Amino acid sequence: MPRVGSGHAAGQGVADVTIENHRSVQPGSSLEGTPKSSTAAMASTPRQQVPGRAPVRPEPSWGRVLLTTVELWVSRRLNRVRLRPSRPRTARRRRLQKLALAVVAAAAVALAALQLTAAFSRVAPQAVRPSVPKHPAAHRVSSPPVPAAQSEAAAWIASQVNGAAVIGCYPAMCASLRARGVSANRLVALGSTRADVIAILSSADQKPVDRYAPALIASFGSGGSRIEIRAVTPGGAASYQSALRADLNARKSAGSQLLRNPRIRFSVADARQLRAGEVDSRLLATLAALSSQFALRVMAFGNSSPGAPLLFRKVSVASYGGGNGAARLAAALATIKAQEGPYLPAHSAIVRLGTGQPVLLIEFAAPSPLGLLAAVLTADVR
Repeated sequence: MPRVGSGHAAGQGVADVTIENHRSVQPGSSLEGTPKSSTAAMASTPRQQVPGRAPVRPEPSWGRVLLTTVELWVSRRLNRVRLRPSRPRTARRRRLQKLALAVVAAAAVALAALQLTAAFSRVAPQAVRPSVPKHPAAHRVSSPPVPAAQSEAAAWIASQVNGAAVIGCYPAMCASLRARGVSANRLVALGSTRADVIAILSSADQKPVDRYAPALIASFGSGGSRIEIRAVTPGGAASYQSALRADLNARKSAGSQLLRNPRIRFSVADARQLRAGEVDSRLLATLAALSSQFALRVMAFGNSSPGAPLLFRKVSVASYGGGNGAARLAAALATIKAQEGPYLPAHSAIVRLGTGQPVLLIEFAAPSPLGLLAAVLTADVR
């Protein structure tokens, strides 16, 4: 096999360095038969080179290397045939026929190699080139911004709705609720009979809402993007309105009784809200129970249900009278935390106002249940 080296054939990509292709150099002549005068003239001619850079010869293709190899191999075979002693004409003809067949086969191999090389030169760079989409922006996945009303509604549900309530929601709202830490097992699709509370767009079909969720407990946003939070009530709108009227009368009666209790004091604004029946029935029962043990003063009622004319579910109370007020509030807090069922607040704690006065905060979760005050409130008014 030929080996790559320097010499005349190197310009074609392959040089043959076997013994049979060497020629002796005659005295007085230069390499490859070039006269000394020509060699000297060539040596005296300056070569054009890039300053500071050696000339770089283009690397021959693999197809050209294979074709040059075949040519040199055929040339050697022909020289061997000519240098061997003469043989009979028939044997010589057979020898030439075999050599011709070998030449044809070698040429076919070289041609196939050239075609394969050309194919690879066209395909290979494309195969190794990293695939880049024509429109990278179209393949970029980005989450759409969450509407402000949806974010506010999800935050309100996570902090205000009863932690045991099952929530019916549309897919985007369910995703926002999960992001707020609401457990997935509390979320169901709208229309599920398991739901206790639903979050629905005002632009959605209102017929199912009127049928099984007529109680609006909060709302966020406006127009078609307004989100309503509703409580599911059995019996539909007619049954809900009847229960709401009965509960309103019971809240007014309980508020009037609390106003007559000397162990608990209210401001003028708080008294007006009690008479109007605007205070949650669980809060009324809690204040009545605490007043039987402690002397308290209501600082203010709080409404944590935006967008809906709902009941006050939050109150702040302070101790009044002689003695250790902080100790009385701590005992009242322990009594509250010992409650069960609907009378256990969602949040209760003792905080200090800017003046340093300790205050007991009590807040019940939404929605406000109806019918808890059907029986007469038995607050100790003595």
